[in-house]
Amino acid sequence: MNSFSYYVAEDFLKREINCFDFNVPTIIDQIKEEDFSSIKSKIIRCFSGNVECTVLDERGNPTEVRARELGYKERFIIKASNFLSRDYYSFGDLLEIIRKLRDPDGCPWDRVQTHNSIKNNAIEEAYELAEAIDLDDTEKLIEESGDVLLQGLFHAVIAEDSRRFNANDLINGLCHKLVSRHTHVFGEQKAPDAHEALKSWEKAKSKEKNQNELIDKINSVPVTFGALMRAFKVQKIIKKTGFDFPNPDSAKQKITEELLELDLAEFEKEKEWEGGDLLFAVINYLRMLGIDPETSLNATTNRFINRFLYVEKKSKELGFELSSNNMDLMEKYYQESKEHEDSTWNNKKEQN
Repeated sequence: MNSFSYYVAEDFLKREINCFDFNVPTIIDQIKEEDFSSIKSKIIRCFSGNVECTVLDERGNPTEVRARELGYKERFIIKASNFLSRDYYSFGDLLEIIRKLRDPDGCPWDRVQTHNSIKNNAIEEAYELAEAIDLDDTEKLIEESGDVLLQGLFHAVIAEDSRRFNANDLINGLCHKLVSRHTHVFGEQKAPDAHEALKSWEKAKSKEKNQNELIDKINSVPVTFGALMRAFKVQKIIKKTGFDFPNPDSAKQKITEELLELDLAEFEKEKEWEGGDLLFAVINYLRMLGIDPETSLNATTNRFINRFLYVEKKSKELGFELSSNNMDLMEKYYQESKEHEDSTWNNKKEQN
């Protein structure tokens, strides 16, 4: 007997998890005419408008119709689709594609990858996702979110080969973690706002990981974090003990102190030490202002790149060399680019 998925229309509409198996036929039955529009919309959203459906005509003969062309019927079947001819894929398909890439007849590059060889990819993809968010680019956001998802699943498929764990273990662990840490959602005690929700999450996390001592929480911050991010995370942990500046102005004053100590440093190692103290003080000040230093510095670097590319463009147009001999010209066009950037930013603020 061929396998299939069967849904009463009401259950199909109420289904909270919209991951369907495209490899078997899906039967939707007992459709009420007033619910048909919602049923059709959900099919197009979850299966695509091009998916073929089988309906019976007045004589009981089967007819093939694209989902977007469906008219009301009490019952119809969404046909299983050929894997390579689909224009819409599901979560399960993604896992099968990754497994296929790792098969002996799959991709030579994917076959030889290990946890270690692709570990930096996750970092790169996370930064590209952050950039897509900053750009507010929907298509890029979809693409980069998918690339981040791919990294976790790729590790799961690599682990399957040695029977360490699989994708189901990964998803199961994540679901358990989300449920156990959201005690304010899945438990009796509720959180009235985002601040209380975060406190509840952190309390549940500490209990789950047996982080009873301060050192446990500090050691939970990965040493593989970037220096800015690691300092920021450690400062946030220490802050909860009460050891913090009373206000941002005090943190700002510390920057001046550290800058003076750097100026007075004589030896190379001493300068490195004081330079680190200065950066740490700046991160403290930004934290107290509610600014993420990693995000802030990345945005500044992007602005600097764009401004200097404008300088380079002008140098090609006007025929001057990029060198210290033309510092006045370079500074002029750097400031010109900055003024244009400020004007664009002000226009955006006015529109909002």
